[in-house]
Amino acid sequence: MGLQTSAQARYAFVRRLVADRLPVGSRLVEFGAAPGDQCVALAEAGYRVTAVDLGLSSDAWADAPEGRMVDLFERHGVDYVEWDLERTPYPLAGAAYDGVIFTEVFEHLRDYPVRALEEAARVLRPGGFLFFTTPNAGYLVNRVRLATGRSVYTALPDWIGGVPHARHAREYLVGEIVEVLGVAGLRPVLVTGRHFHLAGGGPLKRAAKRGIDLLARVRPTLGPMVVAVAEKPPAS
Repeated sequence: MGLQTSAQARYAFVRRLVADRLPVGSRLVEFGAAPGDQCVALAEAGYRVTAVDLGLSSDAWADAPEGRMVDLFERHGVDYVEWDLERTPYPLAGAAYDGVIFTEVFEHLRDYPVRALEEAARVLRPGGFLFFTTPNAGYLVNRVRLATGRSVYTALPDWIGGVPHARHAREYLVGEIVEVLGVAGLRPVLVTGRHFHLAGGGPLKRAAKRGIDLLARVRPTLGPMVVAVAEKPPAS
């Protein structure tokens, strides 16, 4: 059974994006695959999936038992490559994949993170797609927090003594995401915003979240999450 986390809504949305562009049986690779649920769901949908993950605290989500992720991969036929995404090149063949899944990871990378996008472009076949999500630094709520003197960064205790790779090293604006995709040689075909954490809280809070989600679809620069699909240009 998958973890019952708020990430499940994001996983489902990403699966729809993949299904709209790539047929069942296509080869996918997920960069930063922990806790494994997204890879498994794609494998169950009929895709051939490879997972790449650091392998450090991968089972810490929702107090999952040690070894859960690797066990999930073995039971569902997902190939697993243990690798640090900040070390390039990755041990993956060039032009070998139809799609790269890269969700809620980019903001954790510290050492020239655009290299990870360049690796995504390298391993994609011409005409393949990157499916990408990351928090929006310009989120409307962040603007209010800054205006009222509050922090929008990773909680201070985590910077003092937390797990380094779990911190948000940097969050990005929508325009910055479009720019770095272009630097990596990828062409954005969809850039939108979403609020995936709609559950929890009282009726007023849930209504406010739904309102923000609708706003994010119209004005991605104000939403909490940037969602992008980018294509590796077909060979001329």
